[in-house]
Amino acid sequence: MRDRMEELEALHEEASEGSEEEWAPAPPSSSEEYSGDEKEVTHQEAVVFEEEDSAMKEVLEEAQAMRKEVALLRMEVERLRSQASRCKKTVRRLSFMSGSNAIGLGVKRRAEAMVRRLDAYDRLRQDLELRHGPHTALVRVARAQHLSVGHALAHALEDYNSAELELREECRSRLQRQAEILGRSVTEQQVEEMVQEGGWGAFSHDLHPEGMTARCAFRQVRERHRDLVELESRLRDVHDLFLTMALMVEQQGALLNNVEANVLATHDYMEKVNEHFKAAIKYRKKNPCAQMFCGCFPCWKQATG
Repeated sequence: MRDRMEELEALHEEASEGSEEEWAPAPPSSSEEYSGDEKEVTHQEAVVFEEEDSAMKEVLEEAQAMRKEVALLRMEVERLRSQASRCKKTVRRLSFMSGSNAIGLGVKRRAEAMVRRLDAYDRLRQDLELRHGPHTALVRVARAQHLSVGHALAHALEDYNSAELELREECRSRLQRQAEILGRSVTEQQVEEMVQEGGWGAFSHDLHPEGMTARCAFRQVRERHRDLVELESRLRDVHDLFLTMALMVEQQGALLNNVEANVLATHDYMEKVNEHFKAAIKYRKKNPCAQMFCGCFPCWKQATG
């Protein structure tokens, strides 16, 4: 019989070389290598990536800038509250009240600017949602940042409202004390009507200040009335800001409910997974194969136990 081992080896080598040549990629020709279509497609993909990257950077930078503005707003609110508390303890109340009014006016303007800026950020989020879709990472990040900054601004406005209310109560109590010095008892209802009407002619028609102390008290009453009118005007503006923020938060309410439902569903699912893991460990320990091999393979028993 002939030994054909050498022929088989030669045939195997030829078959392997043929398969390598078949699967090897053909080198591109000069026309294909410098094709304008291929360069154009690559350029378009790079532009899309750079556009998303720049949009993400813009979204995060704007959110960080708004957080800084909210932090500054909180600092101004604390300044207003400390100014109001110092006004209760000093005899130079007129200068402190004028300073408090200036701080309160600045806080109101900053809060209004922040609400407009947050509204513009929401419009940017809606534009990104139309261009990239509602489920992309960029849109979800913008939505989360808008929601977070909105809640922070709402808490800052609540602090500002409480500080203005404290200042208003202090002005009312001081107005009543100064009126008592003039010999007139003023109730809370009368003060409220005087502030709502915006004038105090009916309140002061029967006041006849005599002496330096009475004239000083009379001047203080007029100053406190003007401060109260300004405070009421700022409080109305704060209430308008609260309504605007309430509408923004209400628009995001469905998103919050969806997030809460997903978190609760994940919690329930994790509890079920833990129960399944415990049952699997229990069944593995009761496996007859494991009980049979535990004496023969102690290392395997230690790994599975």
